[in-house]
Amino acid sequence: MEGMFKVTLEDEFKKNPELKAEDIEEIQTWMKTQPHLPSVPDLMIVLFMHACQWNLEDTKKTIDIYYTLKTEINEFFADRDPTSQEIKDIAKVNPIVMLPQSDPQGNRILWIRLNECDPKQYDFAASVKYNTMTTEVFQLENGTVPGLVIVNDCKHFNASVFWSTPMKLGSSYTRFTQEAASYPVKACHYINAHSFLEKCFSVIKPLFRSKVYELFHMHSNMESLFKVIPREIVPKDYGGEGLTLEELNELNLQKLESYRQYFQDERTMRVDESKRVGKAPKSEFMDWTKGWWLSAMRKLSFK
Repeated sequence: MEGMFKVTLEDEFKKNPELKAEDIEEIQTWMKTQPHLPSVPDLMIVLFMHACQWNLEDTKKTIDIYYTLKTEINEFFADRDPTSQEIKDIAKVNPIVMLPQSDPQGNRILWIRLNECDPKQYDFAASVKYNTMTTEVFQLENGTVPGLVIVNDCKHFNASVFWSTPMKLGSSYTRFTQEAASYPVKACHYINAHSFLEKCFSVIKPLFRSKVYELFHMHSNMESLFKVIPREIVPKDYGGEGLTLEELNELNLQKLESYRQYFQDERTMRVDESKRVGKAPKSEFMDWTKGWWLSAMRKLSFK
């Protein structure tokens, strides 16, 4: 797996003065005491260390949760074939791209849009699969970057789409993004936001850690977004100067297809629970499928 990276450890040491060889060695030594975990390349460990702000104990926990969830949630992480009809179909409905250029802080922009469609065409699990495949390939090619900024175009996100999302999978994905991400998220911007989305957020707010919820920003127009993301790197169909989102989406699909072998090999990077020593890391995440908020969600009237 190490050979799939386009960056080297030397590159990472140059980018990150906080990175120490002895810290990588400590994580690798710890992993030898965790026989349930797969063999993780040094460069992958660096990604987790960076996402955890170089805190080694947090890094260990995140690595364990990352591979545990990748093993448990087959809907997201099994059969990840970029040439499959599943990925081609979701890419048409739900373009997901990493913009080619960084923002002034060096962050990279993940742009997501749900096109107008019959809710039956929207497959949440396939969307997450396409999303994680995109971010993984980006990290293979770029290694660490200061952070990830996510832009969600919510114009066609409505009640039908919301209720078509299996609650258990929504809960699983929220846990994965909050407890197992291999990159630091700096901001989540929602454009073409409307009252339905605001209503959703008012209900699901307790599900997010406060520091995560603080990253969410609603925008009623593009001029508001241009204050934080330069116009010149934004897709042309959003008033920017870059390629259109569809053009970028097609390029992304082509790139993912070139990593088909990686996704086949990556299937072995899973945990073996029969070899786990002790208990799995305890989750700090509130389960979507239980608790007071579930009854509140069911009573909420979406127009």
